[in-house]
Amino acid sequence: MLSAAVAAPTGFTLAVPPTWFEVDVHPNTRDGSINSLVRQRVRQMPELRTHRTALVRALRGAARTAHAHGAAYCGVMVDGLGGALLTATVTVSVVAAPGEVASVGEYLRPVGRTGDDRPWRVVEQVDLPHVGRVTRTRGVEDVTLPEGAGWIRAALLQTFVPFPGPGQARVALVTGSTPIVALAAEMHDLFDAVTATFRFVPPAP
Repeated sequence: MLSAAVAAPTGFTLAVPPTWFEVDVHPNTRDGSINSLVRQRVRQMPELRTHRTALVRALRGAARTAHAHGAAYCGVMVDGLGGALLTATVTVSVVAAPGEVASVGEYLRPVGRTGDDRPWRVVEQVDLPHVGRVTRTRGVEDVTLPEGAGWIRAALLQTFVPFPGPGQARVALVTGSTPIVALAAEMHDLFDAVTATFRFVPPAP
């Protein structure tokens, strides 16, 4: 009898804080799913009622962007600050590895800091508890929005996790993103904590 533990993984798990929203990204179901999710959360937290419309809009925008970038998973943080909503997302996309899976870092280039309001990027190697050593980029970059909606400057933490096993040429790209660039260091730490929970799961028996 074959053990699932030796089979190549086909999926992944990721844990986000309990206050976050885990959002359906599929175009055919996401609007209804988000509406239901917001109704449930407002019942649990009545203080969110005044933000309900903005909350739905923010979650729909995050789901639309995540789907446009090929994400299979999308977790969203939405916190109120006065009359504004502070947002962040963590997405996971499964993408083809460029060249050799083990050398993903060779295709990434750092961008030096030239000012407080300019994009920058650091390329580094980190250890994830359930995966091992992987390549990561950390910085502030300009992100293209879907459907020709322009671009936004965001604090990004992107971690490239190769699928293990022979014959694999796929990478799980875990991306933490927020437009709150003034808090880039703090948000990078938050994204790092979420990414540290990532693990692959084997196929069902």
